[in-house]
Amino acid sequence: MFNNQSVLVTGGTGSFGKAFVKHILKHYRPKRLMIYSRDELKQFEMQQEFSDPCIQYFIGDVRDASRLNTVYQR
Repeated sequence: MFNNQSVLVTGGTGSFGKAFVKHILKHYRPKRLMIYSRDELKQFEMQQEFSDPCIQYFIGDVRDASRLNTVYQR
């Protein structure tokens, strides 16, 4: 399902987002796993926990449609 796919996780540093990322990395091989959240500190901490090269981190708020669209189009 998520193998060789690009996956965007909004709120990726929250409790659900982290659990979802763990599940994806354990069971699938995504091409890209984009973590989108507002919290720079939580993104830094998550980078320390997950070292998979498919993960990319983006700062932003889901209410900013332009930024979200820019990240999604990458």
